[in-house]
Amino acid sequence: MIQKNLILAVTLLSLPFFRGSSLASGLIGSGAPYFRVQSGDDKEMTLDMIKGKVILIFYESKDIVESNKILKAELNKLYYEQTKAVKEVLVRLPIADCSKAAWPFVGTWKRKLREHSTKEGVVIYCDWSGKMFSDYKIKADKNNIFIIDKSGRIRFFTSGEIDAEEINNVKELLKALAGE
Repeated sequence: MIQKNLILAVTLLSLPFFRGSSLASGLIGSGAPYFRVQSGDDKEMTLDMIKGKVILIFYESKDIVESNKILKAELNKLYYEQTKAVKEVLVRLPIADCSKAAWPFVGTWKRKLREHSTKEGVVIYCDWSGKMFSDYKIKADKNNIFIIDKSGRIRFFTSGEIDAEEINNVKELLKALAGE
């Protein structure tokens, strides 16, 4: 069993994973583009602040936040099952596309972000400028999921809903990368 798990981990670590747009899949294996996002509480998060960790990014618009609920639940369960040491290495980073927020409504968007962050138990950040959307070649109106390894390389990308087999692949990849 240990040998089988080791073979699976080595295989997962050696493969670039992607499913989705050919534009974003072109980022697989390359260094993750710099990003700067901000929470509803005006807390800033940048790639530099979390470099050296395994980063799981969920990037989505407010209209599709309910899709991929099964994946999100599975990954939250996986996160909470980990040791404290692994949790310190693994960063869950939900990001909402807020680039369409008109300035008179930014306060309302921030309030809703704070409420949703509390409900979900994780700080949700916003891409207010749309720069991350552009730099990461995000697919509009889709769930976009990225995994960035400790060295800052994009190791996985997918957009849209994913099936149970791919959920298991994502979980195994996260465990393998966090254990490096």
